[in-house]
Amino acid sequence: MRKLQIPVGIQLFTVRQAAASDFKGVVRELARMGYAGVEFAGQYGNMEPAELASFLTETGLQACGQHVSVDDILNPGSRAYAYAKALNCPWLTTSGAGLVDKDWAGAIARYQKAGATAKANGCVFTYHNHAQEFVRINGVYAEDLLIQQTDPSEVQLELDTFWIRRGGPDPVAYIAQFPGRVPQIHLKDMHPITCEFVEVGTGLMDLRGIFQVARRVGAKWVIVEQDLCRGPELESARLSIENLKKEGLA
Repeated sequence: MRKLQIPVGIQLFTVRQAAASDFKGVVRELARMGYAGVEFAGQYGNMEPAELASFLTETGLQACGQHVSVDDILNPGSRAYAYAKALNCPWLTTSGAGLVDKDWAGAIARYQKAGATAKANGCVFTYHNHAQEFVRINGVYAEDLLIQQTDPSEVQLELDTFWIRRGGPDPVAYIAQFPGRVPQIHLKDMHPITCEFVEVGTGLMDLRGIFQVARRVGAKWVIVEQDLCRGPELESARLSIENLKKEGLA
């Protein structure tokens, strides 16, 4: 079976409890499992940027993103930019839970400003969706308003398969609409009956279709994330990458 050559990373939020007690041990174990990269979400193992970069080099892993606050992205002096530079990883990602119902127009304007700030400082802003962005505003998905009303050279997307599906659209068809604008895809799987988070390859997601569309839109990374694990976090991470390997996708 031919591999669909897109590197597979993991969002460290998946293993946040394990990483809180043994960050280096957990990251080394993720590398041994076969992940190619890690995306950070607030945990850096209490390491300064240069030390973290050296540690990742030791493990053979790459950094495939940082999920940070929009305030950090708007502030060129924030540590997010120092980590981005040291890790040679341009993507700075944020999300806006609850903002669709509050002031989506204002949020979009703020994300545009964040995108311009990131670009001016050698980084790339990506917006991570949840289900809320698939509420319709005057007949249009809130996510689509964000996409239509921002500069694609400054506001890119980290599209999340689980939350797209939870919001309504088919993830493969939705992602296919945005070639050149989706450098990162979050790969989550969904239980076909309960709609709960499950390990990649044990739910209803069309894995091959997701990797195929990732190639078509020019994604640089497919990133495994499981918001809640039913068992030990590292075992969930292991099962997800092993299922991708069985399918020839990692």
